Amino acid sequence: MSDESKHRKLGLFSATAAVIATMIGAGIWGTTGGFAYKLGSDFAVILVWLCCGLLALTGALSLGELGGMMPRAGGCYTYIRRIYGPTAGYLAGVLSSLLAFVGAMAFIALMLGFYVQKFMPDVSSPTVACVAVVGFSAIHCTGLREGTWINNAFTIFKILVIIAFIVAGLSAEGRGVQIQIEGAPVFNTVFAAAMVSASFAYLGWETTTFIGGEVKDPGRVLPWSLLIGTTIVIILYLLINVVYLHAQPPEEMFELGKDGQRKGIDVIGPYVSEKLFGADMVRWFNGMVIVVLLSTVSTITMVGGRILYAMAQAGQLPPALAKLNKRQVPANALIIQGIITVVFILAANNFGTLGDVLDYIGLPLTIIMGATVAGVLVLRKRAPDTERPFRVPLYPLPPILFIGLALWMTVSVAKENWEVAVASSITVGIIWILKPVLAKEVIHPRDTENTEV
Repeated sequence: MSDESKHRKLGLFSATAAVIATMIGAGIWGTTGGFAYKLGSDFAVILVWLCCGLLALTGALSLGELGGMMPRAGGCYTYIRRIYGPTAGYLAGVLSSLLAFVGAMAFIALMLGFYVQKFMPDVSSPTVACVAVVGFSAIHCTGLREGTWINNAFTIFKILVIIAFIVAGLSAEGRGVQIQIEGAPVFNTVFAAAMVSASFAYLGWETTTFIGGEVKDPGRVLPWSLLIGTTIVIILYLLINVVYLHAQPPEEMFELGKDGQRKGIDVIGPYVSEKLFGADMVRWFNGMVIVVLLSTVSTITMVGGRILYAMAQAGQLPPALAKLNKRQVPANALIIQGIITVVFILAANNFGTLGDVLDYIGLPLTIIMGATVAGVLVLRKRAPDTERPFRVPLYPLPPILFIGLALWMTVSVAKENWEVAVASSITVGIIWILKPVLAKEVIHPRDTENTEV
């Protein structure tokens, strides 16, 4: 019995809670405000979130099949390494760690700091962000069970306060949502860029694949946790955006920058809350978002360290990261992840705009996700007889739809914002160059096993 199979402790509820907690973070409270004024259409805004939800759901269905076949820690990194080889796995793993987890966690922690400043003006946002990252890294080093209890409690509270916000928002006096399909700017480069930004808010639908080695009965629990968690989040996201549009027309969701030019509203949540409920309710909203963001930082901390752990197990990162502490937790990986995140926070606080950060994170991750989902098609051809506890329904429609949307988004955004595309390409090049330093080309026993899968 492998070390992973000895320590499977997460059931369906905890695994689903991890998906929800990771997905619902800073993105939903800021992303719409960044692109709504560019679209200027209620229908287009809703369609962006619906398309991204469809993207996440088709991806969850596809990864459910891969996760059932390969229920171990590492998620997309594990699947890409075994389907396309160690070099592709190395690039996917490092990029996922740096962007999907370290980058996203730094962004969310900074957003947490922004909201805490509303209550404690003398405390800087980076300070709050760093304290949160260090604190949750320490908590998750104490054991999986303790970290899971915290995540589950946060997730239940998170869903309740979001439902309260939706009900209160739709009950408040507002303009109503105007769904006018004719003339709506859809499926152009601006729409594609909006989808890349919104897809950041959906990051996390693949969460349980990263901790597959700690999920009970993974063939059943892993795919169902992805599907249930993703579906719940899609519904909540659509309703939250209906509240935003109920409060303010999308073409008016902007503010003037120092140069007098229009720019998006980075934190649309408090803006809408004040519009609907008045200034007195903004403090309540800020407190609610703080709890939501704390939950997300906690879950990303728990999940992200498992990628570094899985890569180190395969010899693609230093072996110290593959060690478990007495509580059977990859503490070294969690500590290193925390240190890198703190450095990222201090650097990210001074560079770029929200939109650029989201595009920079979103482009490489969209490509990684597309390659992972394509693995379902590859393995259906390469290994048709391999046991699959879960099969993608309506195959091959979901993976083909996901790949098509991912390709369209990538090409459109590269045309719309070529500077970010170049920055992403440079990042990939640097990671490639560092491979001989970070990775020792060892053939893990399971690699040989899965070259035939």
